Amino acid sequence: MSLILTLAALAIFCAQTFFAPQLNLPAHIAAQLPAVTVALLALAVLLQLMKLVQRKPAAPKSTAAGEVPKEEKTRPTADTLAEAQVVQFLARLQEKGRLVDFAMDDITPHSNEDIGAAARIVHQGCQEVLKEFFALQAVHPGEEGEELSLAADFDPRAYRLVGKVPENPPFNGRVLHRGWKTEGIKLPQLTDTSREIVAPAEVEIG
Repeated sequence: MSLILTLAALAIFCAQTFFAPQLNLPAHIAAQLPAVTVALLALAVLLQLMKLVQRKPAAPKSTAAGEVPKEEKTRPTADTLAEAQVVQFLARLQEKGRLVDFAMDDITPHSNEDIGAAARIVHQGCQEVLKEFFALQAVHPGEEGEELSLAADFDPRAYRLVGKVPENPPFNGRVLHRGWKTEGIKLPQLTDTSREIVAPAEVEIG
């Protein structure tokens, strides 16, 4: 609407300035044309100002006296979610296999027999968790200790060369470790996006 009013004012101004002799308007009408032009431009400006006011964001709702407005909950970032998933997975390893206890405790005072018995519990629990969340397969389909020859196009992410490695292929050697890869990942569902507790302290009551 403001654009139409502006164009109308410009049309009147041009007609009065450049085509007055051709129009041959009565004197009293010609005298009112400048005032009409100004009025149209003023209306156009007023309408534009009204549009700008309507576009302003609504003011926040007033709260009761003394009431502190609640802050909007911020969504966790990708880094926060990733850290929470790592902590939750570590908590699962601790819950099933006591992995953190085994790794962080001082085993110096214990005998090899005690350590071996504890390692069996850790092995069983951690194996259960790994099978639950990862579809693990060996990278090398063969056996450890067998001879292997790798061509120039071998995947360096899958095979790591150690020892006296020549500059040019083929690379002939012996398999020391078959490696591991995962064909599927099923991480536990997050219950707390800001989780930092791996295992809560246990207190016996009574």
